Amino acid sequence: MRATWRWFGPQDPMTIDWIRQSGATSIEASLSHLPPGCLWEADAIDELKRLVQIAPAGQTPLEWDTLGGIAIHDDIKLGRQSSARLTANFQETVRRLAQAGVRRINFTVMPLLDWVRTGLDARLESGAEALGFDAVDFAVFDIHLLKRPGAEEEIDPELAAAARRRHLETPAQRWQELLTMLTRGLPGGPGQYGSGEFHSLLDAYQKVGTEAYRQNLIEFLGEVARTCEAEGAVFAIHPDDPPIPLCGLPRIASTLEDLARIFDGVSSPRAGMIFCSGSLASRRDNVLTDFIDRFGQRIFYAHPRRIRFRDEFGSFTEAEHLGGTGAFDLHDVLTLLMAEEARRRRQGIADWEIPYRADHACRILYDQERADFVPGYTPIGLVKAMAELRGMIHAIGKSS
Repeated sequence: MRATWRWFGPQDPMTIDWIRQSGATSIEASLSHLPPGCLWEADAIDELKRLVQIAPAGQTPLEWDTLGGIAIHDDIKLGRQSSARLTANFQETVRRLAQAGVRRINFTVMPLLDWVRTGLDARLESGAEALGFDAVDFAVFDIHLLKRPGAEEEIDPELAAAARRRHLETPAQRWQELLTMLTRGLPGGPGQYGSGEFHSLLDAYQKVGTEAYRQNLIEFLGEVARTCEAEGAVFAIHPDDPPIPLCGLPRIASTLEDLARIFDGVSSPRAGMIFCSGSLASRRDNVLTDFIDRFGQRIFYAHPRRIRFRDEFGSFTEAEHLGGTGAFDLHDVLTLLMAEEARRRRQGIADWEIPYRADHACRILYDQERADFVPGYTPIGLVKAMAELRGMIHAIGKSS
């Protein structure tokens, strides 16, 4: 397995020079400041590639070879009239990226709310701070902040009752902060929506429904796959995070069956997935080994990370990679991914490696004092997580 690093550009507190010291061999990056649906200019792509490759004399330059997300326009997801034009823009952007050497295209298929957390600083027993998803807080958001019609009836009665109590007992400032964070979006998402726009899109997605949404995305992904085939690229979709129902929105990448339906609809070998162990495992009935057994050949990228459940409602926090309590053992996951690499080598597959990166790391040491951090991507926590992953991978390789 080959270590990579998610870089958020020149404003990222983790510099390219520091990333080079972490053991990463290449960069996952994006022009995420550009609005969804626009055509990425070749000059902008080349400039980001140049920034990645800058290295002092005597040091090995890094390569930008993986796209760290590109938003799919809401009109594509909703099947609106402008979908064909926006899909063509997406395809041309993929074409330009591939021609610049960025041939692994990662993105999500989640509508409106991208990856969701309700807290950025859950305190672990070690003193480290972790991202967390509190199911009760999210129910407060859905029922009492958004005031979504029918929300309370859709939610488990015990969870809805807990949300009512918490909404009354918690200061209003906390709820304003949560509302802002969830409608703004976390890194990699489509960006911030105004209140009116958010509610309008929420209503539109609920009206389109899951099956129509799935078909819209399958048609779109089929077009992207054709471009990837022509350009020698691949694309990998990230599972829903968390892979559970949220706000009545369509969810089409939450379960084994969800992914099977996508790949049945888009059979191209250029269509694949990001194996994010933390995302998939945050749904209790998902079994990680099942995903590797069934879709091993379609795993084009990996986010090996661990979560820990916190209550009976499915609340969770990120967990330490080693030791402590977690929903699964990362060593076992890495062993299975390396076995998939070995299978590819035996079959003579040229691109047999599964690139990976540390993801959603804990916030530790003096990073806890920093204000200029990207949630889940603080420098020291990521370096620690990367070292732990590299150590496990090295040990597994030596013992196999």
